[in-house]
Amino acid sequence: MSRICKASRGAPGFTLIEILVALALLGVTAAVLLDAHYGAMRLFADTRDEVLMQGFMERALGQAEVEVLTGSLTGTGTFGNRYPDYSYSYTAELMGSAETVPLYTVTASVTGPENETKSMTVLVYNTSQ
Repeated sequence: MSRICKASRGAPGFTLIEILVALALLGVTAAVLLDAHYGAMRLFADTRDEVLMQGFMERALGQAEVEVLTGSLTGTGTFGNRYPDYSYSYTAELMGSAETVPLYTVTASVTGPENETKSMTVLVYNTSQ
């Protein structure tokens, strides 16, 4: 019987403490990696929303410029059925007098789904006047 006890003591393997420590390290590593992954996903979503809003701003400014050149100094619009929660508006006012330099200050605003608004002001020179 002493032979059996000696054999079980010298058998290769891991103790319960070693296994628990390895599992704890694995759990901490998984938690750190998941936090980094979800942080990257949040950053991606924020960047995607910012790029979308910037694209809408450029489109709204282009539309406002065309409308000002055709004589309309205020207006609103949407970005189609694909983006029903986004809309834009613009206002323009003549700087100086129409006889000297037909230069307009155009301010366009884009409103997003959570009522966040981004505005930009540009100058438009109307050569048709």
